[in-house]
Amino acid sequence: METNLPGLSGLTQLLDTSALRHRVIAQNVANVNTPGYRRQTVAFESDLARALASPTSDAPVRSRVVTSDGPERADGNTVDIDREMNDMNKNALLYQAATQIMASRIASLRAAIAGR
Repeated sequence: METNLPGLSGLTQLLDTSALRHRVIAQNVANVNTPGYRRQTVAFESDLARALASPTSDAPVRSRVVTSDGPERADGNTVDIDREMNDMNKNALLYQAATQIMASRIASLRAAIAGR
């Protein structure tokens, strides 16, 4: 989702990335018993840190789905269901916090427009 409103662009990127991360984690959970399946993750934080370190970059940070290396079971699968459920819970909390911040900022903008 693109926005030109001040302070909301980063939040919309975070919400989009969190939604993508949820889909990727759900895919990992669905394939927990699939032989040879390689765990997928979303790369965002390292790219965000790199963009923040470069003040001349105005380009939005893009989320990427990457194959993650990790401990492999005998069937070649790298998904750990406990890790996936933990990641899903953390991601849900992040999404919830970001939506609350977004709602607060939008309410502030509405109040400013209404002259309150």
